[in-house]
Amino acid sequence: MILNHFNQTLELLPGKAVLLPDRTLVVADLHLGKATAFQAKGLAIPEGDSGADLNRLGTICEQVCATRIVINGDLFHSPAGLSSEIERLLETWLYTIGLPFQLVIGNHDRKLHRLPDWLNAVPSIEHSGVHLVHDPADAPEGVPVVAAHWHPVAKIADGKRTSLRLPCFLLRRNILVLPSFGTFTGGAIVDREEGDRLFVAPADRVIEVPEKLLR
Repeated sequence: MILNHFNQTLELLPGKAVLLPDRTLVVADLHLGKATAFQAKGLAIPEGDSGADLNRLGTICEQVCATRIVINGDLFHSPAGLSSEIERLLETWLYTIGLPFQLVIGNHDRKLHRLPDWLNAVPSIEHSGVHLVHDPADAPEGVPVVAAHWHPVAKIADGKRTSLRLPCFLLRRNILVLPSFGTFTGGAIVDREEGDRLFVAPADRVIEVPEKLLR
């Protein structure tokens, strides 16, 4: 879906990603190593989501002919999650994908004692006139912003007493908030404000949710 965002053309992708005009692909909130972090606390959760999520991201890059990848915060989940296995997995994936890569530091990333130097981590960045920052609270005013952090979910009526809960893109004033990309992540139902627009991808395309269906 093509979205005109403060005179910038963004493409919302069904894979919970956004493509900027210069073909920079932006996703957020992968929370790599989250299963490992829970395992360290004694919860028997099977590993595998991190690799699957990176493979999914690689597929999207190929489909849209991305020229660059930006992770808009929370690439990792916690210090316990940044194991040597996760680090090798990510480094191998980056070598295979062969695209310039940058990390906008998120609140979970800040908890790590270190970040690998090759991640090229920055507090915020601008591409194609679009400002990328992890937390919407840090977004500048009057310019197009892509943010994350909230893991937005749309609650959509599908009956008198039932509803769907789907990850969504949230457009609020000058800020587009991305859904969380990681498989093993939760979400929060959007506490809507006047003028908000919500977009979901129940199948292979992104659509806007009519306000009358939102709960």
